[in-house]
Amino acid sequence: ASTGDVSFTGTINTSDVNVAMTSNSNGYNLLGNPYTSFVAGNENADGTNNILTINSASLTENTLWFWNQSTDSYNQINQASAAFQIAPAQGFFVSASGSVTLSITEAMQSHQGTDNFQRTTNRPEMNITMTNGTASRDTDIFYIDGTTTGFDNGYDSSIFGGATNEFAIYTHAVANGSGRNLGIQSLPPNNFENMIVPVGVNAESGTPITIDASTNNFPSGINIYLEDKQENSFTLLDTDANFSTTLENNLSGIGRFYLHTTSGVLSADDFGINNNVSIYTSSNENLRIVGVQNGTASVQLYNILGKEVLKTSFEGNGVNDIKVNDIPIGIYIVKLTTENGTLNRKIIIQ
Repeated sequence: ASTGDVSFTGTINTSDVNVAMTSNSNGYNLLGNPYTSFVAGNENADGTNNILTINSASLTENTLWFWNQSTDSYNQINQASAAFQIAPAQGFFVSASGSVTLSITEAMQSHQGTDNFQRTTNRPEMNITMTNGTASRDTDIFYIDGTTTGFDNGYDSSIFGGATNEFAIYTHAVANGSGRNLGIQSLPPNNFENMIVPVGVNAESGTPITIDASTNNFPSGINIYLEDKQENSFTLLDTDANFSTTLENNLSGIGRFYLHTTSGVLSADDFGINNNVSIYTSSNENLRIVGVQNGTASVQLYNILGKEVLKTSFEGNGVNDIKVNDIPIGIYIVKLTTENGTLNRKIIIQ
C-alpha cells in the first residue's frame, strides 16, 4: 500500500526448481523467479541456460508475459527480444502445452544490477504505437535473418490472452499465421516491398485513436505507410506525420489496417487484390480471407488434381471465415474473385 522494504523469510533455493503446470481453461500459468538472484529469460540473456530454451517443449509458444504497470497491460518477451533478466521474486505468465513441468535451474542464475538491459543491435526494428489520449499500446516488428513470414515460435509472440484486451494494437503474420494476435512479429530483413503486414485494433466506437511508427536501423529510403481500407487511404508514418481518426464502429481484429514498407509513394490506386488480401487456414476449421472490405466475393477450392471441392460466396466485411472442417487433409488451391480481380493462393489443410 506504500513505499517501503519487504522482508522474505524462509529457506533459500539452492537447487533446480521444477514447477507443475496445467493447460486448464486457457493454458496460462502464473510463475515467479524462485531464486534470490536473477535468472535469464531468453537467449540474449544467456545463449543456452534460459527459461524459454530449456522449456520450449512445455510451452504452446516460446513467450514470457510480464505486467507493465506504467501501461496497465502485459509486455511479451521472446527470443527476438533484447536480453531479459528476471528479477528475484518477479512474476510472469507462460502458456503451458498441457500437464507439464517448467524448469528453472541454477545454471540460469546471474548477478545483475537492474531488471533487464538492452544490447546493441544493428537489425532493423519498428515499433507501432496507438493512443487514445489516456492509454497507450504498442506492437513490435523485428527484421531478423533466418525468420520467415509465417509464425516463428520464439521469435513471434502473441499479446497476452489471459485477460480481456479491450484496447489493443497488434499484427498478424504476413503469411499463414493461424490468426494469432502478435505483440512481436519477426520478419526476414529483405523483400520489404512485398511484405504487407495486417494490423489489428481493438477499440470501442467513438474512441479517438492515433497511430505512430518509430524505427531503429531501418533501411535508408524505405517509407512506412498505414493503409486504411475503410477510408481507402494511405498515411505516411514518419517523425512528422501519424494517422488519426475517431472510430465510428467497434473494432476487434484485423481487416481494416495494413502496414506497407516501400521506397515508393503510395496511393489507393496503386494496390489491387494481389497486394492487400491475405488467405490462410485458421485452426484448420476455417479458411480465413482478410482484406475484402465490402462487395460480393466468390471462393472456389481445388485439390492438387484440379477437382473443385468447394464453391461459395460471401459479403466482404474485412475478415471472412469459410468452413473447411469437412475438407480432407491436403494441399489446395484457393481461387478468390472480387470486383477488384482474381487471386489464387496455395493453402494446406491439416
